[in-house]
Amino acid sequence: MTAIPTIVRKNPTLSLQDEVASLRAELEVEKQARIAAESKLTFLHSEQTEGEPPPSRMAIIVGLAKLAESRDDDTGKHLSRIRHYTTLIATAYSELHPEQLSKTEVPIIGATSILHDIGKVGIGDDILLNPNKLTSEQFDSMKRHTSIGADILISLSEQLGRDPWVDTAIQITLGHHEKWDGTGYPFGLRGNTNNLPARIVAVADVYDALTSKRVYKDAMSHDEAIAIIKKESGSHFDPMVVESFLSIKEKILEVATRLLH
Repeated sequence: MTAIPTIVRKNPTLSLQDEVASLRAELEVEKQARIAAESKLTFLHSEQTEGEPPPSRMAIIVGLAKLAESRDDDTGKHLSRIRHYTTLIATAYSELHPEQLSKTEVPIIGATSILHDIGKVGIGDDILLNPNKLTSEQFDSMKRHTSIGADILISLSEQLGRDPWVDTAIQITLGHHEKWDGTGYPFGLRGNTNNLPARIVAVADVYDALTSKRVYKDAMSHDEAIAIIKKESGSHFDPMVVESFLSIKEKILEVATRLLH
């Protein structure tokens, strides 16, 4: 006869529904801890490799980015601009601070920046495509796109093996909503405890958000966006990244003019 396993409930004083909810919450905490641990390992051991990603890696990067694009046409146009802005800022940073960022790393940061919002594939349309201001509960759900994206890329890394392109994509995906003063998410990292690629993409991402028209807002002018980023230097943004951004603001405007229309 086949033995039927006995299920021992962890807390029989709870209703079955409440216990299931409790176990699901525990699993979510464990998942977030795994993402944090994997991401910390990535930050500590990211390799440096020269040049553009090999064709196989670039195909994966573009393919994954297309998933995000398929959810929202604005996202697709946004990704193209982000890659241009990020590459310009990273290039300027490497020229101003070559001891912190080599020119050979710039193409890696630029290429993988398009994956910064890949986690939005796991956010429901009722939130992602909501034309109104999100409630605090909806915004908390939206924040999960950073961890969802990191989890997707960590799983990819486990299959492909570690390489600088996937590692950099994980850093950017998880850290591009952190803030210099530690008030960002998902971990509240302060200063350079957040990784440099994510700090660069944070400026590119906000500039694009400010200068892009959405159903719920009009686009700001280039000068208005510049003023806001300057004001947020040292609070939202890394001051050295802002310095680099301001040094090529005319080039940023050229890209914006070409790709926003």
